[in-house]
Amino acid sequence: MTVLKRLLLIVVLLVPLAITFFGLQVQTVHVHAQQAMPSGSCNDTVSDDAQLFGNRIVDVVNQAKAVNDSLQADTRVVTVSQNTLAGSSLRDYYYYIQSKCPTWGGSNFVVLILAKGYEPFLHLGSQYSGKMTAADFQQMVLSIRSEFDSGNYAQATIDLLKQVQKKLSPDYTWIWVTLAVLVVLVAGAVLAVILLRHRRAIAVATNAQEQAIRAKQAAVDASSSLSNKIEELSPRIEVLLALIPAVTATQLRGLFETAKEKASTVQERLGNLLSNPDTNPDSKTLQPAYYAQMQRLYQEVYNEAQEPQYLLHAVETAVQRLERNPQEQIDFHQLTTPGLQQEHPRISRPGYSSESTWQGR
Repeated sequence: MTVLKRLLLIVVLLVPLAITFFGLQVQTVHVHAQQAMPSGSCNDTVSDDAQLFGNRIVDVVNQAKAVNDSLQADTRVVTVSQNTLAGSSLRDYYYYIQSKCPTWGGSNFVVLILAKGYEPFLHLGSQYSGKMTAADFQQMVLSIRSEFDSGNYAQATIDLLKQVQKKLSPDYTWIWVTLAVLVVLVAGAVLAVILLRHRRAIAVATNAQEQAIRAKQAAVDASSSLSNKIEELSPRIEVLLALIPAVTATQLRGLFETAKEKASTVQERLGNLLSNPDTNPDSKTLQPAYYAQMQRLYQEVYNEAQEPQYLLHAVETAVQRLERNPQEQIDFHQLTTPGLQQEHPRISRPGYSSESTWQGR
């Protein structure tokens, strides 16, 4: 009986103690619940309760707003201290906040919760949850682990938000890159065609100009050769006219005058071409067709100079023979026979052999 009485006394004493203990536990849970609520309001973009961001909280806010602008989302960032968590997980902490701020469970919400010594927790609303997996987020956290370890939570949070934004944003980069490459390729092809045509046109014009310049030089050289030959033969003929028979002198003088007359015609025509700026092949503003026309005109002068050149060669041959023997009978008809034309040197265009078409008539 004594033992039973003592047991009843113990029970009577323990019951109030147990009731008191459970009351304290409920009060402690209530206190922790009150502390779990972010110090800011439900409308704050960033609630740095754990003071992890320091003076860079504005940078975190700006990055959260950048995510909002990019994704048309409602982004929230919350930090929580270890004491406030009291061993609870960040996931549980999020669901408690959601119970106090029901709008945080909306389809367009992006909620990032951080605590020192804890893996960051990310909640994505239904509008974004299918675009990123838990493994994707874990990989993002690993990529900036060094920043968390060094205590640079502000920069780590900013970088993490940037990666989330990039992952959730529609990636049209490949389209723009493809379009840019196509534009560059098309522009390059068009430019290449333009440059090729331009170079080809320049090459054609340059070649035509060079041909015209060579034709001009050949005509000038032919005219100069005629003048030099006439100047050389004139005094020699004047001496011979007094020494040779009258018939021979008449024939020699007639042949020489004919050669000079034809040479004068060539020189006059050449002079007209040289004095006309429209027939100057040195100009670089003309088209290939104009250069070809100039080439043809100077070629005609060159070809025309071949006849007086041939006649002067015949005169020179006669002069040489008469200088050796003034009484020699000269067959001028034979000297001027076309069949003997190949026996005297022709005026060749510079850079071309005497067999070129420039000697043809």
